[in-house]
Amino acid sequence: MPPGGDAFGGGAMNGLSLLSPRLLVAAICVIEAAGMLAGRFGGTHQLGVILVCGATMALFATRVLPEYLSALMFFVASIVGGLAPSMTVLSGFTGPAVWLVIAGAVMGVALRHTGLARRLGQALVGRRPVSFPLFLARVVMFGAGLIFLMPSAMGRILLLLPMLEATIAAAGLNARDRRAVAIMLAGMAGTFFPAMAVLPANVPNNVLAGLLETTGIGAPTFAGYLALHFPVLGLVKLGLVIAMLALAYRGEAAMPGRPDAAGGGRFSAAEIRLLVLLAITILLWLSDGWHHVSPAWVGMAAAVICLWPGAGLMPNEALRAVGLDPVFYVAGVVGVGAVLEASGIGGELAALVGHLVAWGGTDPVMTFVILIAISAALGLLVTIVAVPAILTPIAPGLAAMTGLPVDAVAMSQVVGFSTVFFPYQAPPLAVAMQVYPTIGPQLVRFCLRLALLSVLLIWPLNLLWWRILGWLP
Repeated sequence: MPPGGDAFGGGAMNGLSLLSPRLLVAAICVIEAAGMLAGRFGGTHQLGVILVCGATMALFATRVLPEYLSALMFFVASIVGGLAPSMTVLSGFTGPAVWLVIAGAVMGVALRHTGLARRLGQALVGRRPVSFPLFLARVVMFGAGLIFLMPSAMGRILLLLPMLEATIAAAGLNARDRRAVAIMLAGMAGTFFPAMAVLPANVPNNVLAGLLETTGIGAPTFAGYLALHFPVLGLVKLGLVIAMLALAYRGEAAMPGRPDAAGGGRFSAAEIRLLVLLAITILLWLSDGWHHVSPAWVGMAAAVICLWPGAGLMPNEALRAVGLDPVFYVAGVVGVGAVLEASGIGGELAALVGHLVAWGGTDPVMTFVILIAISAALGLLVTIVAVPAILTPIAPGLAAMTGLPVDAVAMSQVVGFSTVFFPYQAPPLAVAMQVYPTIGPQLVRFCLRLALLSVLLIWPLNLLWWRILGWLP
């Protein structure tokens, strides 16, 4: 269960529901039960799939139930209702997505247990005074650096929060101070938004990779995905985040330095072992185009080493310290996409989206813009995690209709779901708002402004980059 959430309503932070959480849960569960019965006894297979998958997406979007419970309900309703074979419903467990989540969770626990996370957090304070915009840029870059150390956005957010709180306390700031909120905002933005351009760095990317594999399109390599997306969705967006923060907080007082800020003594043996392990893991991720080992299994190899008895990288009863709830969440989202595809609804949805894409005519640039816009609009309705589950299975149909390469059609959605208009679209940001409520208003405004600037700047630059790479005719 997400931190701060409860079984009914604690996680419903996105404002989508006008009903009370309990009434909303009851309504969605009735719809899901109706879908199960329609598939089992009514002979209306596709109607059952629509009801069950729609109810599941509604639960994921509103978060009125813990995500793992919503996923388990989907598994039960789909299999009992005969909506798809069990291997299809549970296909998310066989793909790379869930294993990336597990690997990220294990490495996050190791970072906290060894003290390496605390040491990194202390280094943020710095020894010398620095202007506040420059300090925010440092925090943004620190958050962005964690993208390559932890493949889980939720894990990075939960790891960063205590680090940033310690930094705020060390600077003598009150938690509700404008500058304290700015520091939190910088860390959240730096570690979340550029991560869309790094394959194993968040759940939407992992779901996309899992569905690309299960639908036969073919999962991208770590290096290939990085080359395609990181120059614009990573570096340019990172620069945009820094520029927005610098402009918004340009008049704030400088941050005082602390001579003892970078202290902490020598690295422990456990910290050194973990640093070496992380360095090897990152090198293997970056070179997967050469060795062809999936990023998921590179991460799992590192997780096995972390969990190894006597390694000293994990606490006692290590598996208890690793939150595995997101595993069911990811498997559920991947399963929804697989069931939709197996039912034939994916083809019909492709036709519907195809009509929208047809507005672009024969111009490939306009076609890509429409594909990106569809992805961004879906993110407002079903959260960005569900966008790959809906669009990836229908990518082959859209490619056939538009004449564009199927991998290019599939990858266009990344530009769309990376455009986050409101925090509720991204569970890690929604959790950050609940754990640190004072960040809420500023984070909402920041997301909206960044999304609008992304439409105006990032989308055109991304299309230009793809044309340079030859992905766009």
